[in-house]
Amino acid sequence: MKFTATTIAALVAVLPMANAWIFSTCSGQWDSHGNQGCTKSSCKTGDTIDWENTWGSECTLRVYSDKSCDNQIGIADDDWNDHTLSKSMGSFRVSGC
Repeated sequence: MKFTATTIAALVAVLPMANAWIFSTCSGQWDSHGNQGCTKSSCKTGDTIDWENTWGSECTLRVYSDKSCDNQIGIADDDWNDHTLSKSMGSFRVSGC
């Protein structure tokens, strides 16, 4: 298969987006192309969160009940569209990007 300059340029333009994600909670929205350290975000039981992970991304969302990312209550690799929390959330972390 022969690659043209246009094809190579298109592939290079997409590569930085390979690990893009957006996480929306009741207390804010975050988006990135990589890892996110422990971040405080408080939501109550029954609140809705939304995790959108780019196709092919290796990013993993971890949700914690406390504000210091010690007590994990959820994990997602794929999208979590309009996910209802069964426990209160105090923080989150994104890793593996």
